[in-house]
Amino acid sequence: MGRVRTWVAGLLALNGTPQGVAGGFALGVGLSLIPIPFAGMLLALALAPPLKLNIPATYLGTAVVNPVTGAVFYAGELYLGLALMGRPLPSWAELRALDGAGWWDLFTSMLGPFALGAAVAIPTLAGLSYTLVYVAVRQWRRTHVAAKDA
Repeated sequence: MGRVRTWVAGLLALNGTPQGVAGGFALGVGLSLIPIPFAGMLLALALAPPLKLNIPATYLGTAVVNPVTGAVFYAGELYLGLALMGRPLPSWAELRALDGAGWWDLFTSMLGPFALGAAVAIPTLAGLSYTLVYVAVRQWRRTHVAAKDA
C-alpha cells in the first residue's frame, strides 16, 4: 500500500495547474482504454503538449491501464457493450465447443459490443478521473501550502 500512496502523492505534487494535471491524467486513462498495445499511451503523450496538459500526469494516467489491469478494463468494456445491446455473455459450454472458425466468428461478433462499451466507458472513466484528480490536487495544495506557511 505504501507504493500506491507514494504514486498518488507524486501525482498530486506535480507542477502545473490543477486543470493541467487532472486533464493529463484523464487523457492518459481515457486513451489507454483503446485496446491496441501502446497506441493509447503514444496518442495521449502526443496530444498532451498541444492541449497544454501535464505530460507526467498523462503518463501516470496511462499506467492505470497496464498489462495487469488491462484485461479487467477490457472485459468490463465488452460486458458493458453486451449489456447495453441486450446480449448475453457466451456460456462456458459454448466457449468450450468452439473450433478455430467458431472463435473467429465469436471474435467478430463481439467487436460491435466491445466498441459500444468502450465508447461509453472511455468518456465516463476519463471524466471521473478528471474530477477526482482535480479535487485531490486542489485539496493537496491547500493542505501543503497551509502547512508550509505555518
